[in-house]
Amino acid sequence: MKKKLVIAPLLALVIWGGGRAAAADRNKCGCYTDDAGACFCDKKAKCGCPGECEPKGCEQVRDKQIQKEIEAETKKAAQADRKHARGEAKAAPATESHPTSSARKLTFAQAKELVMLLDLYFAGNPDARTRSAEDVRKDLSGDAR
Repeated sequence: MKKKLVIAPLLALVIWGGGRAAAADRNKCGCYTDDAGACFCDKKAKCGCPGECEPKGCEQVRDKQIQKEIEAETKKAAQADRKHARGEAKAAPATESHPTSSARKLTFAQAKELVMLLDLYFAGNPDARTRSAEDVRKDLSGDAR
């Protein structure tokens, strides 16, 4: 009978000590592994220990977060590309010095007015008739290109 009384407190001490050892080995997430390698977590355990013992579902949460970040960066880059493309399209005609074949056509009234204005200019500057249209244009606009 005395043996049972001595063994019972020792058994309780071993069990209590084993539980304390596991509790002392908890990581910052609130989880620990037993001797067999099984992961156990407190009810209030949180994610944040990648590669260690952590609550179930933490890896999936991390994967979703990374995917969201990738999508956000992709969207941001696409918007920047669109803004850049629009900026070039708007700036191209302003920097162009010569009209191209994509220049709009003059209406009949505009063409008639241009002819009248050229006749007036050539009447006042007879030597301009021998120069190229580009040279005349430079003189009229004040460009020193």
